[in-house]
Amino acid sequence: MFSDPFRPNSTPQSNVEIKPTDEDVVRALFEIEQASTVPPPVDSPLVLVDDQPVGPARNSWFWGTLALLLVMVLAATSAQRWLGTSGTKQSSRPASALKVNAATQTSAEQLLGKLAAIESGAADRVLDQSASWTGKTHRTPKADQSILIALNLPDLHAREGALAAELALEGVPQSDVGLNMLKEALADPSQRAWALWMMGALGNRGVDPVHTAKILESYLTDSDVNVRASAVNGLALLATDETIPPVLDRFRNDPSPVVQERAACGLAESGMYTREQRLTAAASMVGWLDDPLLTPQQKVWSFQALHDISGEDHGTDSAAWRAWYESKR
Repeated sequence: MFSDPFRPNSTPQSNVEIKPTDEDVVRALFEIEQASTVPPPVDSPLVLVDDQPVGPARNSWFWGTLALLLVMVLAATSAQRWLGTSGTKQSSRPASALKVNAATQTSAEQLLGKLAAIESGAADRVLDQSASWTGKTHRTPKADQSILIALNLPDLHAREGALAAELALEGVPQSDVGLNMLKEALADPSQRAWALWMMGALGNRGVDPVHTAKILESYLTDSDVNVRASAVNGLALLATDETIPPVLDRFRNDPSPVVQERAACGLAESGMYTREQRLTAAASMVGWLDDPLLTPQQKVWSFQALHDISGEDHGTDSAAWRAWYESKR
């Protein structure tokens, strides 16, 4: 599922920087799965990586996303501030920057509902009309719900409509003006994660994608794990061929499982990559399956990514996955 868990809900309420540790994420992932999964039958095999059981074979991105959201909710509660999660989202921009037109807002929400319902022609209408919503609409729970549903649809055209709508509701023009607005937002740590996500969406809509990619890549080695994860999310939204190698690199080499998971999910099913682009990423993942330098969790994510890309289930059989990839070449 498309989850963009690091996108801010609102401008932070303090200057205290809160972020989950890698240990928090891994612990939460394990505890949520243990608490929420119906115990498998006694003859149900566990996934084994390096001869170590890492959980039932039905592991999915769902557990990773739930774990990340739990960690962030706990951190937000203790610090009295919000970190980014899926769900009801508010613009990081000041409310005064948008002058909402009630009729335009209603029309936009109705059309987004049709987009989420996969109504024929809705995506084209959103793409045609959304630019006229900019500055006249804002994010609401109803609009957010429709956008999130559309971002999870397998149809990339529907996802394109959702990105265009989100830019409009955030008041970001699909032009160099919008790009400059996001560059300015990057200077503010409280808006940086939001700006990186929106920059990926803007680049996907054709606004200077080459320059946008360079900006996003410059944050892939930031000291803040949440910023790195947001940069990965942005690159997966931009989804040019040139963004695949740096996202693969973050999956393999970033020290944080938070960033590793975002990269694996972005390459496998979220974001805006085409099937052909995902198959390109699969070539590297297949080659890494027996690499002793990958952690057990990275191997689990590799198998899950290959399952999502291919629609096939070869479990943890590296040879079978290699045979599958060779058949697709």
